[in-house]
Amino acid sequence: MWLPDATKTHTPTKPEERIPLLFGQGNVDWQQRVNWEELRKKRVDRAQKFMAKWGIGAAIIYNHDRKRYLSSVWNHPYAKAIPRNFVLFVKDAGFPYMMVRNDHDAQQVKNDAPWLAGRLLDEKELSSPRPIRYAPPNEAKEMWATAAKQIKALLVKHRVADLPVSIDYCNPYMYFALEEAGLKVVDGNGWIDECGMVKFDEEIVLMKMAAAIHERGYGALVKDFRIGMTEKDVQNIVAGVIYGAGAEYQEGWVVNSGDRGNPKNFNWSDRPIRPREFLAAEFCHINYCGYKVCYDRTFLVGAKPTPLQREVYDTVVEMQFRVKDLLKAGLSTREIARARPRPGENLRTSEQIRAWRGTWSNHFGGMGIAWDSSPYYGSTEDPEFILEPNMTVTYHPTFGVQGEAGAAVIENTFRITETGCEVLTQWPYEEIMTIGL
Repeated sequence: MWLPDATKTHTPTKPEERIPLLFGQGNVDWQQRVNWEELRKKRVDRAQKFMAKWGIGAAIIYNHDRKRYLSSVWNHPYAKAIPRNFVLFVKDAGFPYMMVRNDHDAQQVKNDAPWLAGRLLDEKELSSPRPIRYAPPNEAKEMWATAAKQIKALLVKHRVADLPVSIDYCNPYMYFALEEAGLKVVDGNGWIDECGMVKFDEEIVLMKMAAAIHERGYGALVKDFRIGMTEKDVQNIVAGVIYGAGAEYQEGWVVNSGDRGNPKNFNWSDRPIRPREFLAAEFCHINYCGYKVCYDRTFLVGAKPTPLQREVYDTVVEMQFRVKDLLKAGLSTREIARARPRPGENLRTSEQIRAWRGTWSNHFGGMGIAWDSSPYYGSTEDPEFILEPNMTVTYHPTFGVQGEAGAAVIENTFRITETGCEVLTQWPYEEIMTIGL
């Protein structure tokens, strides 16, 4: 059985490569904290550089996370799961244009976001029809034709109407209306995904704050969980503390116990959690000021592990260590794909995996601003990325066996450094933690 090397397990990031977390969420007069005015401008300037790199004159952006990256507007967050309205980001024009309704939210947004002065337009200046809302075809065409004319007028004003306009989410009415207005439409996902891959130091600090909120949730789970509670009770324990700890919202829950762990279910249930079972808890992407991490931990309920459960858990731990040891600036994601742990091939023997009836999975993707962004890999056939300092990536291995031993999952988010990586998700995982006693 593989055993963790304690000296290797706790190898810290080189002091000179760390980005320290020196303050909390409040605002004080005696310490320089996140300078939001400066960070907003740095993000917009970075986005302008990447839009120019891709030869784009303007971008129509619906994605909630990326709109916030460009404008910092905290408005209608309940609509984050759907393409509700867009911002229009124009080459060399600073902050994006955004539609607000005079009878609804205009004054509130003006009060909240004075940096958008001159960029907040009413529905007569920049209409934003809802892409997923029903309208009779003739009316839909008319609405989108109006929006396309307004968009083109702004692009003409900024002298970029002859350059491509990109869109991240779109319906056919919008696409055809923009083309009929004489605009060239291109994909709008690639350039802004690339833009967000490398983070500013302040963004790393904000990701650490998001991770700390997760850890408040894990602390409450360890303290308050009792045998016989359900997976929904786990939600209740965690939700009861994370919002008080500063969470804005959470994007989902993955809570699996016992037989629901293999195959893994990407949801939760009212199943009672029993002694000797693994409990995997992922509080998906708790957001703090627009930043997030991926974070997953597995606990054992009310008992010492069986030999097979220890094998299961230690396999996932070793998968984490192997990938962590690979990560550093200059590494290609295809190199990771080739070297990644594959139980039965380069980790454990094929005879062991067959005897245990083991199954496993690997997931590696970008994180921080938008979930499952770049850089990522699934295989050597995926696009190649070269890791750079301050890229943030997540690694999510799962290993399970048939029968009562169950499955374990551990997920960490890493910041790439010149010589290695910094682990942003600090809840201990090297040894099995028992809860519920």
